[in-house]
Amino acid sequence: MQRQVKTMILLLGLIALGLNIASFAQQHDHSARAGESKSSVNDELEIFCPTMKTGQLCSHGTANILELTGAKQEKWMALTRKYNKTVDAATLQLFKDAEGVLTPAQVTQLKAWFDIGLNPQINEILFGKGLGPQKK
Repeated sequence: MQRQVKTMILLLGLIALGLNIASFAQQHDHSARAGESKSSVNDELEIFCPTMKTGQLCSHGTANILELTGAKQEKWMALTRKYNKTVDAATLQLFKDAEGVLTPAQVTQLKAWFDIGLNPQINEILFGKGLGPQKK
């Protein structure tokens, strides 16, 4: 029971964070990165993976940004994989639990929020605040 409560709290927090970030991202000019092609953005320097569900970290990108090497990099990679599995499991559990509360159309809308993902927008916000790769 406690595990379910913790999972739901984590998931609700992630959803609230995602919605706030989406709202914040809509209010700002993204022209600085708009001219870049998708292939020019180095996936090895992404924080949240654009190809994964909302909130899932890029293990290689974050390790590179944090400048981790050797044993610390390996431990970090294991931690991010564990975190990403937890996020994925919580998302799937939300979908399952939502079926008893939401209409089928609402469940479809909920799933679309995670299919599209907010990770690229989250990265833009973090990069804009200087929290991405540091230029040397």
